[in-house]
Amino acid sequence: MIVRKAKSEEFSSIYKQGYKEWAKNRTFDQYLKDNQKEEKDGVRYVLVDDGEQITASLIMLEFRPNLFGIGSIVVDSASRGQGLGKMLIEECLRKQPGAAFLLYSEIDPNYYKQFGFRVLPDELQQSPKGVCMILGEEKLLGQILREPIPDYF
Repeated sequence: MIVRKAKSEEFSSIYKQGYKEWAKNRTFDQYLKDNQKEEKDGVRYVLVDDGEQITASLIMLEFRPNLFGIGSIVVDSASRGQGLGKMLIEECLRKQPGAAFLLYSEIDPNYYKQFGFRVLPDELQQSPKGVCMILGEEKLLGQILREPIPDYF
């Protein structure tokens, strides 16, 4: 298994996989429009097997220096329960050493606590769609939290 940037020809299948998980009463075209907006500020990463089959994907968004967002994390339904999502997340976190990371969890936040993410206090929560969590060194987090937290992404 390797983690790499997604190739342009893979985006269609990545979006189809994401749509299965997050349609949220949208048409595929609306889902596509909503998600393609993120591409200008981020990089999609994929975890592929030896045959180059995508087993998991996510997007890493750069909000400002040393602050990244992680979103659209999806593991192929046939590959769940094998630690592949964890492998993808850990590898992507290593790509930006010393940075802080945000994510909005729509699943039990305890899953992300294994990576060191913490739930932000209620007064810093920005969206009812997911619980905002943060990861980073204390000194950096203090600086990051003095500025507005990005809305749900």
